[in-house]
Amino acid sequence: PFSPPACVRPGGAMCETIQTEKTWLRSLTGQPVPAHTGIYKLHLQAKATIGSAEVRESVKLPPGLDRDEWIAAQVVTIHEAVMQVIHVLDGVCTCDSCPRMNAGKHVHYSWADERTPAPLALAAPEYMQRLAIWAETKLADRNILPVDGSPIPPEFQDLVYTLCKRYFRVYAHAYLSHFETIRDHGAEGHLNCCYKHFAFFVSEFGLLTKGDMQPLWELTKAFLAQDGCEGRARQ
Repeated sequence: PFSPPACVRPGGAMCETIQTEKTWLRSLTGQPVPAHTGIYKLHLQAKATIGSAEVRESVKLPPGLDRDEWIAAQVVTIHEAVMQVIHVLDGVCTCDSCPRMNAGKHVHYSWADERTPAPLALAAPEYMQRLAIWAETKLADRNILPVDGSPIPPEFQDLVYTLCKRYFRVYAHAYLSHFETIRDHGAEGHLNCCYKHFAFFVSEFGLLTKGDMQPLWELTKAFLAQDGCEGRARQ
């Protein structure tokens, strides 16, 4: 199980939390998609290819499969990988070191959702905590992601875009603010594998724009070029 990020602001005051520790742990140890469903089985297939040389092929829609179900399975896999990145950053990324969620010095991200419609500037650990809980809540919502064979509703595509945009921000923060620490701990290879899977997926289905990925665009282009793929962008 994951533990909530340790956030201590200058002066020793604890960061303002949005959930109790018990709720945070329960959220992240839950399984947003039941193991007996087709989407979960597709997720396991996708997960098994993350560290392989066939990552690019692994994200392509197999013949005969529903596009939305395939995308849902890939998103579950990406969600799990991003939660691992957040876990790696726990204790390294603090409210002291990262008082604002960012991607380098000049790109800052704010949080907004149904309960907080006005964009809110947060420390990076707080942003990632909210993302983790919000994402799992959405993926566990059977009105958005049914697992009984019902058609996936059109609004799921909007959710996928928002999820991928926010997952990218975690990767951008990890690379641009904590890469040296990640490398020193021997986790560089795993981070690169997970991000390559993410980059190939959003490229294959045109889920993010170049603007969405601008902070890591050169790295993304390099990964895609290794596979001989220029990718496609969301319009």
